[in-house]
Amino acid sequence: MTPAADPSTQAPLVRFATFVLAVACAAAVSSCSTPQSTGEQAPASQTPRQVLHGECWWKGDGVNGSPKIHISLSEQCVRFYKGGEMVGISPISSGREGHSTPPGAYRIIEKDRHHRSSLYGAFCDAGGQIVVPDVDVRKDRAPPGTHFVGAEMPCFMRITGAAGMHEGFLPGYPASHGCIRMPGNMAEIFFRETPHGTPVLITGNAADAPRHDAAPVQPAPAAKVRSRSKTDEAPTSLVSVKSRTKPQSGGGFFSRGKKPPPPARGVTLYLE
Repeated sequence: MTPAADPSTQAPLVRFATFVLAVACAAAVSSCSTPQSTGEQAPASQTPRQVLHGECWWKGDGVNGSPKIHISLSEQCVRFYKGGEMVGISPISSGREGHSTPPGAYRIIEKDRHHRSSLYGAFCDAGGQIVVPDVDVRKDRAPPGTHFVGAEMPCFMRITGAAGMHEGFLPGYPASHGCIRMPGNMAEIFFRETPHGTPVLITGNAADAPRHDAAPVQPAPAAKVRSRSKTDEAPTSLVSVKSRTKPQSGGGFFSRGKKPPPPARGVTLYLE
């Protein structure tokens, strides 16, 4: 027969096992109750090398994953991610002093390929000639016989309030009324690749951004310009910066004595 266990030797083992179990349970409760951050954060891969002035590329075609956008006011650039992988980068011009682009975590809440500003633009006469350029309808009054024409903001992606991403002039420093201006080709790509609800993280301080000359514009390839319907496929890879070459009022071309361009209606022009 197996001899009965001595109670005097079992008691310490039982007490030790009970202690170990109690410690394990306490550790488990502690780890489960640790607060977890729920705030928007930039992807881990987004602590990259220093961005080059005018750096502009896209390699996101065929890449799967949820899109995210990170706008760096300090670097004056925007990075596009799919599934945590950076697939595109573009220079920007954010809000100037007094019209700062607000940092924070947002989402794309509206898209309008042929958007015009309801705040900034020009007062034009009955013939369409610009009488007063660079106006703000909240401050400026239209002279008799004139009417307001909003500045063009092609490929507009609203982020918050009146601020959004769109095609516009890049002078090499923050210069907008709060929007994020981009080169035309990159605005087109971002517009195509960004569904409603895409997370947008805006960080940094535009006051820390270096000042450069206007973003370099490489000559477009010698090719004809043709119309493209909305159902056509957009170009798959655009690496040269195609930016507007004149200062704008909020995003359009406005010079005294000239006519503002008419709004596009379902057709976009592009270079093959």
